[in-house]
Amino acid sequence: MKRSSLGAGLLVLASSMMLLVGTASAHGSATPDQETPGTCTIKSLPSFVAQGEYATTATVADVIEIGCNPMLYGTGSKVKVTASQLSSACKHNVTWYVPNPYRVVNESETSGVTLTLDPDGNATVALIAGPLCSASESLITVHELEEPFESFTTSFEVLPPNNTAEGVFAMPSSQIEDAESSAVATIIETEFPNASEKKLRVGSEELYARCRTTPHAHWITEAKRENSNTGEVTGLELDNNGNAFVLAIGDSSCFPGASLIEADLESKPFATLTTNFTILSPKPRA
Repeated sequence: MKRSSLGAGLLVLASSMMLLVGTASAHGSATPDQETPGTCTIKSLPSFVAQGEYATTATVADVIEIGCNPMLYGTGSKVKVTASQLSSACKHNVTWYVPNPYRVVNESETSGVTLTLDPDGNATVALIAGPLCSASESLITVHELEEPFESFTTSFEVLPPNNTAEGVFAMPSSQIEDAESSAVATIIETEFPNASEKKLRVGSEELYARCRTTPHAHWITEAKRENSNTGEVTGLELDNNGNAFVLAIGDSSCFPGASLIEADLESKPFATLTTNFTILSPKPRA
């Protein structure tokens, strides 16, 4: 029987859509003809525009979210996150920020960071890399440290410093909080065209109040300076392209819901940009 062109086209479209689904790839023992579903997924920002003058201070940030099937690789299981190519591109200067329990891990201490999955099989870690990052594409890998010892990958691209769209953005704009500590992490990225090297304030009194346990919030600048127990960070300096970012971490007892994020120029024209960061109740990601 002759297959209709419409039927053949739908079959090709369906096959193409199946290939596009997913945010990570797993490396295990399954063959192409008998592929088994992975136990975990990994998601990071697809790319980040390096901040600062490219020849001297190019710095990037990323938030990495891991979700494992809690029935297969769940509560208390260990995973290790590595970013070897990003490390090389940033002159081996990567600092990891773990929300639960809050800690800072410098690359000089380890080649990656080990995380413990919460009761829903989730874990989150952020990083700031630089200065002196080169434009490149890097592999981010999650390794299971217990059976079945699978690894999962995604990519992260460092883009050269350049102009980006005006606004303030929470990246990610929403996040499932840790089921054990109710911790979250996001990057607040700002762009003020024609305002290079001006001073900037970024804050959220709502996020500060929502994360109810002292110190409430950690604000880490691209220079890796930390401000804690406050609802804002001031004195951030926009780069030559009008960009700046700060990493915001609520390390415990963060109540679900949306929080207003504000970014204010501290000198003329005194512009203000706003966005929201939404904390979602604990649930499995995978």
